Amino acid sequence: MTEVIPAIPPIQPLPPAPSVGGAAAGGGGDFSQSVLNALNQVQQTQNTASQAEAQAAAGQGSVSDALIDATDASLETQVTVALVDKGVTAFTDIMNMQF
Repeated sequence: MTEVIPAIPPIQPLPPAPSVGGAAAGGGGDFSQSVLNALNQVQQTQNTASQAEAQAAAGQGSVSDALIDATDASLETQVTVALVDKGVTAFTDIMNMQF
């Protein structure tokens, strides 16, 4: 009536984590690459707004176009700051967890 308990198989090691900028970044699915692309887009929008403002001030461009570009840049910056704040809050919450 005694049952023999089967042996527990050994635990297999985890595969190594991919390095930053490694093979995963080439596929475009890497989170850090997505964040970098988003920040580059914000920078490009801010540069476009600055150029439009300079052209409008020199009388070569439309003031309304410069205003629209400045509003787009401001909105993208505000969204970026909000996302960074959420990320920092999430990181802080995780670091404050007790196990």
